[in-house]
Amino acid sequence: MVSYETVDERFPSYRRTDGVEQMLVPVPRCELCFKPIPKKFERTGQCYDCYYGSEIDGEVLERVVAATLYIPNATGYSHSREILDLKDRGDFADQHAEVLMYVLSQERLKFPREGVLVPVPQTKRRSAPTGPVALANSLSNKSGLPVALALSFIRQVKSQKGLSGGQRETNVRNSMKADSAVMGRPVYLVDDVLTTGNTMHEGARAVREAGATSAIGLVAGRDADLRLLEHAGVIRRVED
Repeated sequence: MVSYETVDERFPSYRRTDGVEQMLVPVPRCELCFKPIPKKFERTGQCYDCYYGSEIDGEVLERVVAATLYIPNATGYSHSREILDLKDRGDFADQHAEVLMYVLSQERLKFPREGVLVPVPQTKRRSAPTGPVALANSLSNKSGLPVALALSFIRQVKSQKGLSGGQRETNVRNSMKADSAVMGRPVYLVDDVLTTGNTMHEGARAVREAGATSAIGLVAGRDADLRLLEHAGVIRRVED
């Protein structure tokens, strides 16, 4: 059986106010989708997928910024559990919002006064704020930007979990609409985890169609294929 461990020297870190040393997304990373890339590709500034065209296209969806990586199979890596707790119960929203604010400052991205935080809609109704809504609320408290529940599904979609890249795209294509709260405003789409970017791109398409001036994605965890992370040199195999 093969398991993985993080190559800790590749990860910058940030000490949260709760005392936890948060491992950030390793550098170099793609300037569009925030996925780690091998050091030898640093000059391109983009991962293979974004360089040759991906859902984070730099136009409809300008870019994505992530607080950390989502690596569920890495031994001793605690942030994936936190992100699942955020998704399921709304826990750790404040902590990952805090880290996102720090990463945004490092990226020299400032929230414009007229900006708005828009959570990506969830496929299942929740009785309390979880996932994107919980994270957006925490970001609002820290940034002063309002939250607008401006996105909704116009048809039934499945959970993206377990679907292939092509199935994910088909599942969410033209599935959302946005209301007038986004018109004439820069939009920050908020989600708990980003994998292929299909859901985030669909949200960006909908808010742009409704008159948003821009769309940038903010996520707690950037998910990526384990082989790609291994190729980028940020995780390594451990033979049991």
